[in-house]
Amino acid sequence: MSKVTSFFKDSSPLKLIIISIIIALLSYFIQKPLPNIFMGLRLIAFLLFVYGLIRLLNNDKK
Repeated sequence: MSKVTSFFKDSSPLKLIIISIIIALLSYFIQKPLPNIFMGLRLIAFLLFVYGLIRLLNNDKK
């Protein structure tokens, strides 16, 4: 679990935003057969995008 949290703390904000966009694009392929997993992946992608965007905006102010 510590590896996961250190990944989010140490990775760059642009990397997190790119990962979230890739997850959102890949989730479209499973939209019809697995709608629950589709919604979960979209939620994860949204959270990653918002977290990366907040870190990006806070990083510019320093």
